[in-house]
Amino acid sequence: MALFLMAPLLGEVVGAALRLSYFVEPLRVVSILCFYGAGVVLVREIAQRLRCNGWGMVLLGVAYALIEGGLALQTIFNSQGMDGEMVFGRAAGVNWFWAVLVCGYHVVWSVLIPIGVVHIVFPGESRSPWLSRRMLWVFGGVFALGTALFALISLLRSDFRLSVVEIGAVLAIVGVLAWAASRCPARDTSCVPQRLPGTMRAGWTGLGFGLVWFAFHLVAFTGGGIPFVWWVLAAVLVAVAAAVIAARWMRRGWTARHRLAASFGAVLAAGLFGLLLVSLGDHLVDVVFEVIVIGGIVAGYRWARLRVGPT
Repeated sequence: MALFLMAPLLGEVVGAALRLSYFVEPLRVVSILCFYGAGVVLVREIAQRLRCNGWGMVLLGVAYALIEGGLALQTIFNSQGMDGEMVFGRAAGVNWFWAVLVCGYHVVWSVLIPIGVVHIVFPGESRSPWLSRRMLWVFGGVFALGTALFALISLLRSDFRLSVVEIGAVLAIVGVLAWAASRCPARDTSCVPQRLPGTMRAGWTGLGFGLVWFAFHLVAFTGGGIPFVWWVLAAVLVAVAAAVIAARWMRRGWTARHRLAASFGAVLAAGLFGLLLVSLGDHLVDVVFEVIVIGGIVAGYRWARLRVGPT
């Protein structure tokens, strides 16, 4: 239940994709809760049953993002964003820059961070499956409902319709990603004890990479003055750099506090981005709500830091 609630909180509420003024739209709220809550629980369950390592989890996260952005909300193919704005970086019917950004966002903020934080808070249950076969079908049904509701929202807000080729391409890529994830088995590897950065540095690193990634989001809707191919390359390089740093720290045996601090920095970046978005809107209640959310994230981090201890 903690993961079921934390996934939509970190994936949608903190970044202001779901604002307080949107809570008058029950279809949107229910779809987000079903898709993010059940979807991330399923990603975690599949990873556990396949015994995936970190890279396998990343591949499953990309598959999850493609289902959301490619099949459900269709923002990867639709030339207009969720609110009717034009998307920068489009070629051959695909919003390439946005596809990279949405995949990176969901892998980190919707999948890896919620799962990682729940594992830190509940370490005793972090290495075992949580769902029985019956509950696996139940969560699968809830996720399918969320996907269907997202698709309905997409159909209601836009005249855009996916072609059979686009649907088939997304399903094929999702299948390949799931197969590739199954080929990434987790192995017990010994860490090489080396000097680790302080938790403060881990937090600042998460914050820095997060702010850069959300700056890319602004470019996706405003245009960058240079060909989008270079923006795509820049986003990929940033993602690779973040992955290399995280992998290096993990090999050195970074602690739960390091992981928690890095996650907090990235989530705080999402909160600051969300605060910027609601500040540009015309609903003061959204600004107040976002400030409360950020305060809750800070308080939650302090509580979790005390809970996990120094190791």
